[in-house]
Amino acid sequence: MNKIAALKKTVTVVIGIGVSKIVNDIIANNVEIDKPHQQVTVPVASFAIGGAVAEASSKYTDSLIDDAVDIWHKIKNRETAE
Repeated sequence: MNKIAALKKTVTVVIGIGVSKIVNDIIANNVEIDKPHQQVTVPVASFAIGGAVAEASSKYTDSLIDDAVDIWHKIKNRETAE
């Protein structure tokens, strides 16, 4: 695994943890669990929402990392050409 792939994996893990915490807290503070079936459905839905947001965030940050690497290579190539 190269350094860029390792960076992407690390960022994905950090984002996943953060997103899960944020989604869980939002739901816990804003959703009242009144009925027994909601004790199961709400946490499962929270997990699904957290996963979807984490996946989208991961794709977004992967794209940002790729863009930064491309810019770095362009700058580096200009310096070596001069």
